[in-house]
Amino acid sequence: MSRRGYEMEDDEEYMKPMLPTVPEKCGPPVINLGLLIEFAVQQILHELTVLTELLPKKLDADRKISIVQFAHATRTIFIKLLAVVKWVKSSKKFESCASICYFLDQQAQYFIETADRLAQLSREELVHARLPAFQVPAAVDVLTLGAYPRLPLCIKNRFIPEGAITAREQACVLLRLNQVIQSRLSLAAAKFSPRIRNIIIKNGMVNMTVPGEFEVSLTLLGERANTKWTLLDIRILVEDYEIGFGTRLVHPLQVNTVHNVLQLRMDNSNEPLSEVYSVLHSFAQSLQLDVLCCQASRVINGQMRQYALIERYDHKEGVLIIAYWLKRTQHNRYTSQYRMKIFSDPEKEHSGLQVRHYPVGKCLPQIDDRTGRLSVSRLLSETVSVRCRERLLRVRERLECIKPRVRVYLTGKAAPTLTYPLLGADSHDDEMLVLCVNAFSGNILTLVRSLGSRQELRDLEQLLNDCAPLPAISKLLSRLRILVMVERYRKAVAPLPVRIVAESLMKVHLSNMQSMPPDRICLQFIREDSYFLIVCFVPCEVRGVEIDIYLLSNVEGKMNLVRMHPSQTLTSAPTSNFYANHGDDSPPPAKRSRWLGNTKQLTSSVATIDDRLSFMRICEELDRRGVKYRPLVAEPTVGGLMLQITDFSSAVSTASSSFLASVVRCVLRLDTRTRVIWPFEHTVVDVPLVADFYHSRYAHKPLRTKTSVLEIHSSGGVSVTSTNTADSVSQNMIDRMIAFSHMHDVVKNFAVAYYAHYHKLCCITAFTYHKLVIAYGAQRDQLMFVSWRMMKNANPKQYFYLTFGIGPNRAIANAKTLSIEPERPTQWNPHMLLKDRLQENLNRRRSLTELMQYLIETVAPLSSLHAFTKIKLQSLRAYSQMLCADSSLPVSLQASLLVVDELTIRLVYGPIELEFLLLSGSRVAVRDCARSTPTAYRLHTFCSRFVTHELRIAHEERSPGNLSWMRSPSGPSSLPPHQMGRSPASRIVASPMSHMSLSVPPAESEASPLRCIPSEHSSHSRAPILIDHNALQRMTSINECGVCPLEEYLFALSYLSRLGPALEGYRREHRGSGAHPVVQFRHLSVTPESIRVSVIGAAPPNMKHDPFIVTFHIHLDEETMTLKLKLDFEGEEIPPMMDIRIAERYFERCVARLGNELALVSFINACRLAVPGAFSAMAKIMNAQMEWTEDSPWRPSLQLTVWSHEGSNPRARLSLGIVIDQTNVSVLILLCLRATRHDPNERNADASKHLIQLIYNTQTNSVMRRGGAGEEDASGINQLLGTISEKYARLNERSLWPAVHALAHNFMHSRTVPA
Repeated sequence: MSRRGYEMEDDEEYMKPMLPTVPEKCGPPVINLGLLIEFAVQQILHELTVLTELLPKKLDADRKISIVQFAHATRTIFIKLLAVVKWVKSSKKFESCASICYFLDQQAQYFIETADRLAQLSREELVHARLPAFQVPAAVDVLTLGAYPRLPLCIKNRFIPEGAITAREQACVLLRLNQVIQSRLSLAAAKFSPRIRNIIIKNGMVNMTVPGEFEVSLTLLGERANTKWTLLDIRILVEDYEIGFGTRLVHPLQVNTVHNVLQLRMDNSNEPLSEVYSVLHSFAQSLQLDVLCCQASRVINGQMRQYALIERYDHKEGVLIIAYWLKRTQHNRYTSQYRMKIFSDPEKEHSGLQVRHYPVGKCLPQIDDRTGRLSVSRLLSETVSVRCRERLLRVRERLECIKPRVRVYLTGKAAPTLTYPLLGADSHDDEMLVLCVNAFSGNILTLVRSLGSRQELRDLEQLLNDCAPLPAISKLLSRLRILVMVERYRKAVAPLPVRIVAESLMKVHLSNMQSMPPDRICLQFIREDSYFLIVCFVPCEVRGVEIDIYLLSNVEGKMNLVRMHPSQTLTSAPTSNFYANHGDDSPPPAKRSRWLGNTKQLTSSVATIDDRLSFMRICEELDRRGVKYRPLVAEPTVGGLMLQITDFSSAVSTASSSFLASVVRCVLRLDTRTRVIWPFEHTVVDVPLVADFYHSRYAHKPLRTKTSVLEIHSSGGVSVTSTNTADSVSQNMIDRMIAFSHMHDVVKNFAVAYYAHYHKLCCITAFTYHKLVIAYGAQRDQLMFVSWRMMKNANPKQYFYLTFGIGPNRAIANAKTLSIEPERPTQWNPHMLLKDRLQENLNRRRSLTELMQYLIETVAPLSSLHAFTKIKLQSLRAYSQMLCADSSLPVSLQASLLVVDELTIRLVYGPIELEFLLLSGSRVAVRDCARSTPTAYRLHTFCSRFVTHELRIAHEERSPGNLSWMRSPSGPSSLPPHQMGRSPASRIVASPMSHMSLSVPPAESEASPLRCIPSEHSSHSRAPILIDHNALQRMTSINECGVCPLEEYLFALSYLSRLGPALEGYRREHRGSGAHPVVQFRHLSVTPESIRVSVIGAAPPNMKHDPFIVTFHIHLDEETMTLKLKLDFEGEEIPPMMDIRIAERYFERCVARLGNELALVSFINACRLAVPGAFSAMAKIMNAQMEWTEDSPWRPSLQLTVWSHEGSNPRARLSLGIVIDQTNVSVLILLCLRATRHDPNERNADASKHLIQLIYNTQTNSVMRRGGAGEEDASGINQLLGTISEKYARLNERSLWPAVHALAHNFMHSRTVPA
């Protein structure tokens, strides 16, 4: 199309008239398509709902016609919707029609309004449009005065508004109007309905309210008597909160219609107020009935389906009939005699909706229409509750007529129920017959909790619902009583030692007993499966259920049945053995009583029979083992069976006659209250030992009679046969007697020695024949436990079990001191080291006297040795590195104790092995027991510092080969001679070493190493040195200086033994290595007691004289027996003596204590600085490390060794912390700064230290930090060191110590600083 064609179309569009826009709600009516479809669906659903309600009442032909009509109408509606949808596709062509129609309607409206206005003018205004009267006064004024002073009054009324009414005038008008309304109401009050509750006159109008129906507002527009009432407002108070959730039930348009109709009827009525009530009351009642019908439809279609229906609903007559508790008839229809009719009574104009119930009853509910909130659910619920109660009361009247007559209780809180005690007054809650009514169907339901779901209960429900005759109900109730009683007995025997046997398994035993009732329970004893207890149940009209109990036994093929009579005493103390006369079925001579339904009688019968059967098996087992006993008797007071045993001598062959004579009473009982336990009580007189550790508060003599009870548990529970239980119980009793006999014999022999002598040295804490506890030691805080054990595993054995422990000392236990801690707190019993050896010796010799003598004499030295040996690991990394011997784990235990025998204890401290020989008389012999050469040098000198004067003289007088001083002439003097002579304890009392083997053979032996002395030193170290216990304690404890003498002595020897080989290895490794800055030893001399090392001082090339020679003499000091260092300087310009002493003290306190041999090499480098003043600076750093008193954030110290990686070796090695280069000009010093104030949140102590590598130039006297020139100085160390170096270079003083001092005060920690 050309451009001209487009221009022509635009002109045509422009020439078209502009149609007006149609405003909302002014065009043709419009509806959304979705809303239209929803209306169609709702209409179909409504018709379908009506169809489902009406179809059940119609015939088959009518049902088919209704379904076809419904389908045709539904299809027609959806065809119309389809046509509308198809038309919508082409509706855009007709969109301009709406604007055209609106334009035409607008023009037509203009014509109509013009015509109406002209007609109004002609009819209203032009009628009065005539020539007004001539204004003569105005004309005279104009002619005479030439002015117009007067205007017409209409102009004033036209342009000047009237004044507003005041509040006072308004109040007066309203007050007057209220008076007029009150007057008019008083005239018509006689005809008002009593349902009008609230009449309120206020603000010129009256509000009248009928609760639950409506509220209306009226007023009068004049004072005359014929003024009509004006209706202002109407409010409908009917509400629905079950379906509509409280929304308005009447649309405002409907209210407006009612308003207009009611106003017209009021204008035409002679009694307008009565007319208002009549119309609105009828409207409200119709609305209420409609609401109730809708609620009933919803309830019936929901939870009440098949149980209720709406029989009739007539809106015009105002009737709603609801039937409930429907019953299905034979013609598959539902009918019910229970109905309620809701209606409005036209004869009672002043009443609300009425409810009439069929059949008529009492306390049936009515509708409360005063609130306006109607509820059919509540009405049905209250009605059904009353009906349920009525029906239950009728059932109760029938049940109370059945024999045996019992009282039926009306129970239930939420819903009414009937409780019928089937077993009389003793019925449990679970055994009650509970009857209730189903609120939906009205049927009676029954429940017995103990029975669960049974067919008998369903049959009873059917009989009660059908109003069956009483004999049929009574028969079924009797059956329920028996079932409940059977269930009661089944639960009662569950914890008893019996099992329920099925009836089929008992047919063989009961086949010949036809007279036995069919309702019964057969119980079989678990431990005696040949005995049965049969409980029979028979219905009775007098007592409900009759019970009989029979005892059936099948022993060796002989069947025997005994009827159990309640008159027999079925307790734990029967008067006769009813097993002796099984064949006698005659009743006892006493008056026969009946069995009650109480399960206690059954429990008592089962328990008594089972107890006697168990004791019967026990007696058989005791007879087999040869144990004598008395007949089974009953406890006279508390009841229960007991078996008194009189003689164990045949079963316990190891028991002595004295022990058997002391056992005066042994009684076996049976306790089955919680579990099967056999309490075995035994009483022993003339107890050998009585506890005396705790002082008695009362001054009475301690009892020598002990009674104890052993609880023997039945092995394997109730499933084990009685034979196994009898064997287990008998064996436990015999084992207990065996243990008692062994303990009695050992303790009796010890008792004589204890009360003669040992009561001064130890105390008896407890002796119960099960265990003996003896407290010994100076504080009585060491405990020994002795007991007899029997192992019953694959390798059975019997032995004395020995163990040791600790406890409170006697003073604290008896509250004689306020001190909680003893002088030396005991944390472990040292005799635990010898536990196995002492236990073996006790079982071999059976002598507590020897054992106690050993414990008393050895507790002090063993405690001292154990306190000395603390678990501490010694690192050997530097030692193995210097020897070029790599080890995967270069760690060793610093000190340990080894037990050779009962009297020989070895202490291993590094390469040193000391042997301690425990002697009598509070003495200990110490000697060096190293395998090759002696290692404990000057041991005699060290020990002589602690021994007393008497022992020192004895050492001087004795010869090394004579060991007679190691023996003790006699034991305790307070023991009687005959006791010492006849007991094996005489030897250990005389000397603990007299019968136990020593690690060193005795002196008389020719092969004894004590006599084969290779050298003078060997004779002094190998020969035993005699010391007392006090000397050993002082030797192994920490003295007033805070050190342990033995620790210092052994450490010095151990350090010297490692240092010599380490220095030799270091010299071999670095011999001839001139390319490395190492220490070249000028002279190295190693002896077992000292090491002497000489090195040449490190002098720079510019020194004018030869450097000095420094000699390190590391030795064991004879006076203090500790490690010492002696520094000797030879040459010119040697350091001051005070600095030399500081260096010696630094070695003893810091270098040697590291246990690091490589640290000595760093110390040698620090001491061989030959530049004047350099050694003094190093001495100041050493002194600062030992004694730092300045208030600074950091404390300086020398780091003598450090871990490093050398070359390609991935394993870290120890490197020197102080290194001097080959030219002796630069010295690398590794400085360690530690915080003076410890951070409590810092767990790792090394985390707060900082290592700084300093380079000290001896020629330029400058100190700098090791690192690259361009390295970042985050903490300002380089700047600080540069300032110090420049300052002291001008003063001609050594800058090393000032630099270290400045770092201790001014070092600022930064995390970017490399360590």
